[in-house]
Amino acid sequence: MVSSSISYAQLEKVKAPTIELSGHAEKEVTPDEIYITVHIVERYDGKEKSTLEAQEAALISALKAKGLDIDKMKLTNGYASYVRIPWRSKKDVLASANYEIMVGTAEEAAKIFEATDELDLSSCRIGRLDHSKREQFVQEVRIAAMKDAATKADYMLNAIDSKRGKTLLVRETGSNQQPVYNQQYGSRAYDLEMSSIDKVGSSFQVSFKKMAFESNVYVEFEIE
Repeated sequence: MVSSSISYAQLEKVKAPTIELSGHAEKEVTPDEIYITVHIVERYDGKEKSTLEAQEAALISALKAKGLDIDKMKLTNGYASYVRIPWRSKKDVLASANYEIMVGTAEEAAKIFEATDELDLSSCRIGRLDHSKREQFVQEVRIAAMKDAATKADYMLNAIDSKRGKTLLVRETGSNQQPVYNQQYGSRAYDLEMSSIDKVGSSFQVSFKKMAFESNVYVEFEIE
């Protein structure tokens, strides 16, 4: 009978009261890693062929003249295709390639657009935006979201003369932590979701909206 009474008492043990709520935090920063893709295609200027190598050399020279670091320029892909040239009896091979250049500011990005425009290269586009401290910002907003949840619990429980106990459950319900990619392909100057590019006279003006890092959490605390 004693054993039966103990078991029954354990079953009847009341679960500790809890409080469940959400926490939110976000941080906006200006991107400092701007990846620009320049598309170069071989072409004929009159009857003279402008080769890939020649256009690449001209681009490098133009970027150097504008004070840009060409060490951050890399070939991402290339291909060749046969095309019919009106004054040639056989098809010719015209190669093309994409070059990715990373810059840190909107002013540097504008210089690349100016250079490609001056050289009349095939196209230039912003491929993605990122920040060199992205992982740090991701951690910061997650911590801030947890603190937001704890702060809410504290003042809500203080209103009923109670205190926040141990944390029973944490679940991240939403976040925005990835680089911004442009899925569009097209002309030399066009809008990325987070940027604007305008040509004024012979120069380009490039501006960027800030990148948003965001975290939402669901938290359950025990009430003491």
